[in-house]
Amino acid sequence: MSEVVEILRRIENKLEEMDKRLKRIEEELFDELSEEELKEVKEILEACKTGKMKTYTLEELKKELDIEDEV
Repeated sequence: MSEVVEILRRIENKLEEMDKRLKRIEEELFDELSEEELKEVKEILEACKTGKMKTYTLEELKKELDIEDEV
């Protein structure tokens, strides 16, 4: 049983380490964005959350942009 507890502790430590790394990466990414870019990201996130973001299939996008498949 103590072996299981030790494995769980190691897993917990690794998860905490990963969380710290992800937070650091997130901070680095968002620190580099301008205020306008941050505002745009927040608006996109809000649109995704509320279901107001328009999505396109690949075929619709190709048609919209007048792109043909290359063979």
